[in-house]
Amino acid sequence: MALPLATQQDIIQRVRQARSQRAKFLAAMGERQVQGWAIARQAAQQLKTEFGAHRVVLFGSWLNVEQMHWYSDLDLAVSGLPRASLYRAGAKIERGHDFMIDLIEAEWAKPHIQRAIALGIAL
Repeated sequence: MALPLATQQDIIQRVRQARSQRAKFLAAMGERQVQGWAIARQAAQQLKTEFGAHRVVLFGSWLNVEQMHWYSDLDLAVSGLPRASLYRAGAKIERGHDFMIDLIEAEWAKPHIQRAIALGIAL
């Protein structure tokens, strides 16, 4: 069963509009990515100096501007952070900016998350 002509035309128009706005969207995501990198570096520094983390890795969608969206969070894998400090550290690094940060204990991450962490960038 074919779609009604009006529905087909509506779909075509939406696809064309999305394609025409793609470059603008990617430019905006690029700017947001730069801001996020700065926040990620700041968070890594806090995790190391204030909470004793040994290693912090940025991983996930933030590494590729084409996989990001406006509500992408910063995925940070942390090693060596005392377990008792995890929630306090997570709350501290989310203050002062509008980025959500997902703090993951690398040692306890599921295998598929550990594979993603291995593709990340140490901060």
